[in-house]
Amino acid sequence: MPIDPDILKLIDELESLRATRDDHWQIPRVEGELLFQMAVAGGARTIVELGTSYGFSGLFWGAALRRCGGTLHTVDNDPKKYESSRETFRRAGLSDTVVNHLGDATDVTAKFPGPIDIAFIDACDKPVAVRYFDILFPKLRVGGSIFTDNVTTHREELAGYVAYVRSRGDASSTEIPVGNGVEWTVKLR
Repeated sequence: MPIDPDILKLIDELESLRATRDDHWQIPRVEGELLFQMAVAGGARTIVELGTSYGFSGLFWGAALRRCGGTLHTVDNDPKKYESSRETFRRAGLSDTVVNHLGDATDVTAKFPGPIDIAFIDACDKPVAVRYFDILFPKLRVGGSIFTDNVTTHREELAGYVAYVRSRGDASSTEIPVGNGVEWTVKLR
């Protein structure tokens, strides 16, 4: 089994709670499974996630990083979700793998040192996605990836962002039509 049973138990729990929360904003499970595979395949050691919510995607990242020996830095500005996700990660046995940050993603992310292997932009403030990208991209190692969620479900809101990342000469970017739709941008140089 690729994902530890204790982590799977929490993934199942959060997936079932999804139906009772109107503020869950979590990725579909199939998207989480894809992110897990990408992180393991790339041997990720440092992942930065913008938009923790209740920790659903963080469980997939944490499971991958447990295998690869790395750390997830996950950022959310909602104190309720910050505390809830911390408890979720503790219960999943990922307290040594996941570092929760409470605050504005722009401010918190600016302080992260590089190199970053993977960044995941899943913050609900879609118009700020280009700013997040511009903060993260210089810290990304060559060959590293930025995954941006919701490019299918929020196509209009993220159209400018997608055009921006696809126009860069130092990156390659494409849409993966899984879950909410993920834009996968790889740093070339």
